[in-house]
Amino acid sequence: MTIAQNDVSVPVFEIDQPASYGKYLLHNRAEILIHLRALLKNRTLITVYLDEGKQFFLSSLLGIDEAGNQLILDRSNHAANNEAALKATRITLSAPLDRIKIQLRISGLSTTTIDGNPAFSGAIPTDLLRLQRREFFRVETPQAQPLRCQLAVAKASGHNMVLDYPVFDLSGGGLSLLGPIRDAELFTLGELFHDCRLEIPGESVLSINLRVCEILKSEMADGEQQMRLGCEFVSLPGTRQAFIERYIARQSRERKTR
Repeated sequence: MTIAQNDVSVPVFEIDQPASYGKYLLHNRAEILIHLRALLKNRTLITVYLDEGKQFFLSSLLGIDEAGNQLILDRSNHAANNEAALKATRITLSAPLDRIKIQLRISGLSTTTIDGNPAFSGAIPTDLLRLQRREFFRVETPQAQPLRCQLAVAKASGHNMVLDYPVFDLSGGGLSLLGPIRDAELFTLGELFHDCRLEIPGESVLSINLRVCEILKSEMADGEQQMRLGCEFVSLPGTRQAFIERYIARQSRERKTR
């Protein structure tokens, strides 16, 4: 089965699933502000999903007006995203914080300025999802038939260079890739890659969006140093996430029977 990019679906937001993730929701304003201040202090990159989530862009928290009950967010570099953000009636913010997924919902954005620069503002939410990364079970992929992932990196010439890496491990929230240590300089934290190809041998090719969360140096058993690129899925449709989770569950069962 191949799930192509034109498979029409929408991202799965855990904040919309209280039956499964309700225990990870924070409702206390003081606790919510603690996490918002951490996002601000760390200058964490935030993915801003508009309405049902088909359109999104990267942002960051620029300020918190506690007295006015407002968050101040950076605008997109693209005018079309900024126009769409002002029209959207449901804004979902998602960001990693110390290996924890933070997710919150804003009903709408308006224009404001901070230090003389244009920005977005929205009401401080009354709920915040704090989901531990270990809630996503992670499995190392088979070495005999490794999964592979292709992504396009922009070169200085303006052309794209397609890179093909084996997948080291996989979870419902993301994956890590192994590559030559020299390739580490090609990536930056928070960088977003659209339409990557995740190839599962003999089963499927999935189109996915990836955001770089970690760039690590990994030493293999033979002493060779490799780049380990940790990425999270961005705007992953529910059909593709379900397929990945079924694959992980099957790999886990097979390992237990060996």
